[in-house]
Amino acid sequence: MKRKNNSLQTMFVILFAVMFLYGGMNLYTIWNEYRESEALYQCTQEQFLQQQEFVDENDSEKRKRELFVDFESLQAINKDVVGWIFIEDTVVNYPVLHSKKNNDEYLYTTYDGKQNNSGSIFADYRNKADFTDDNTVLYGHNMKNGGMFACLLKMRGQEYYDSHREFYILTPEGNYRYEIISVFQVDALSDVYGRTFATNEEKQQWLDYVIKNSAVLAPFSANVEDTFVLLSTCVSGDDPRARVVAVGRLAEIEAPYQP
Repeated sequence: MKRKNNSLQTMFVILFAVMFLYGGMNLYTIWNEYRESEALYQCTQEQFLQQQEFVDENDSEKRKRELFVDFESLQAINKDVVGWIFIEDTVVNYPVLHSKKNNDEYLYTTYDGKQNNSGSIFADYRNKADFTDDNTVLYGHNMKNGGMFACLLKMRGQEYYDSHREFYILTPEGNYRYEIISVFQVDALSDVYGRTFATNEEKQQWLDYVIKNSAVLAPFSANVEDTFVLLSTCVSGDDPRARVVAVGRLAEIEAPYQP
């Protein structure tokens, strides 16, 4: 009996050791992918993005930022790069991809074609690549290290939202400034992900729903003549279909800055 007990104890020790080793390897893999992703996008920003700050001529206490992306070089790496998204004072500073095949291509693939759980920021493949649809949907992961679109969850708080009410999408044709009119949690299968509307009545219903469900009080107005970009990320928890979305209204198109 004693020998049998010793055998069971040995088996449990071996099983625990194997589980511990497996868990440790998984943690290392995740950590290494985070590190690789952060290094990649940091290098990408340094190589392809130029920024210049200067005093706003209309308000000497405000500083404006000009951004220039070398799209020619980026698109030489991957022709699916269609833009660059930037949110002031956040980590959101990434190329935007648009697959012509499906919404899986860049889910776990960086813009340079490498496999990584951080993936890319990408537009719904059913959208036009030039952001002219009624509603262009951009997807990004909610990374545990705060990367990609993780900051969208913070935007449900009024104080954080008030400091991050706009985002830019830079394209070869121009720099698009969006005002965030609504932030809220939604089901992944919600109609809020609609991209085009057959009539103005349909679009107004969509817009009414977006504004009604906002978790924050936004100072911006919007109407059916506007075009929108919806940023979407997942929510950690028991519901795999829970998402947080931030809906931006196109407020201004600026000519591309030339350094």
